[in-house]
Amino acid sequence: MQITIFGASGSVGRLVVSEALKRGYDVVAFVHNHNPFEELNHLTIVKGDIANSGDITKALLGSEAVISCLGSWGQPGRNVLTTAMTAIIPAMKAQKITRIITLTGSGAMAPDVTEGLGHKLFMKAMAPFPAGKVFHDGEQHMKLLAVSSLDWTSLRSPIMKSKGTSAYQLTSKASNARLPRSAVVAALIDQLTLTEYIYQAPIIKSA
Repeated sequence: MQITIFGASGSVGRLVVSEALKRGYDVVAFVHNHNPFEELNHLTIVKGDIANSGDITKALLGSEAVISCLGSWGQPGRNVLTTAMTAIIPAMKAQKITRIITLTGSGAMAPDVTEGLGHKLFMKAMAPFPAGKVFHDGEQHMKLLAVSSLDWTSLRSPIMKSKGTSAYQLTSKASNARLPRSAVVAALIDQLTLTEYIYQAPIIKSA
């Protein structure tokens, strides 16, 4: 299977590319400017703009599934996920690709959960700050996926750490415990062959 990985040059994306290649996938790695990868068999690099439909289409050609490791931290607008889905979703439909797995923070509320007063007040208080904008971006991108007709899964992760095992579990309950980055990578790639969490946004936690 060939898969396309968006956000491939990030701290999670690089590990997802490496692990996907180890598992035997053909990988198209979409990067913006910086290409951290050596020339490898079964790895194709596509440079482009995540908001450019032509660049997105080029990266999707021949793929059967998509993994998004994009993040809004460090980006001025803090809206990378929403911007990306606005371009990726129609491009996937045009290419008849249905499966997409995305990553966002555990602070973002799943689209099938009714927003309570506490969450509304929290988001209002956080809105002027970078974290609030990132949470909002995560929620908006999941809302776009929820009405897209794609077979989507959004994995929500707490703050990550470098060390630890790849053992994980998926749950609907939030956790403040830091999560090994290797567990996030395993969870993302496993969803390529699992169907249990399609149309859902579970939280990843250590097993």
